[in-house]
Amino acid sequence: MSRLFSPNLFFLTFLFGISGCAGPEEGYYSGTIGSKKNVTIEVSHEGEVTLDGYWKESLHGRHETGSLKGETMDALVFEGPESKKFKLRLLYQEDGGDLLIRAIHSRTYGPGARYVPTEKKGVFEPPPRLSRQDGEHN
Repeated sequence: MSRLFSPNLFFLTFLFGISGCAGPEEGYYSGTIGSKKNVTIEVSHEGEVTLDGYWKESLHGRHETGSLKGETMDALVFEGPESKKFKLRLLYQEDGGDLLIRAIHSRTYGPGARYVPTEKKGVFEPPPRLSRQDGEHN
């Protein structure tokens, strides 16, 4: 009996593990966030995410789950460069293949560090839209 149970348990764990952290679809997204006019996000086939145009350097990150005002929400979390260690978190919702950026927070490393808003408005209303781009990224 345990031999039949183990493969089923493995399959369910694998299935829920994949579907729980999917993140945005592979491709390029671009738009304006606050005063940053040319922001792009690239999501690779492997799920790695690169943010350009928001910080002076490219930031690399991954998909996670976050929360905004008690609501569970998808998030893209990026690591700052070695010279200035921080995390930047974009909370988003998908809308017709585009990403609606609901809030952007950052935090430093260390005991008691918490995410704080990086924009004047802690929550965007209306949220900026990063549109999914077809074809090659330039």
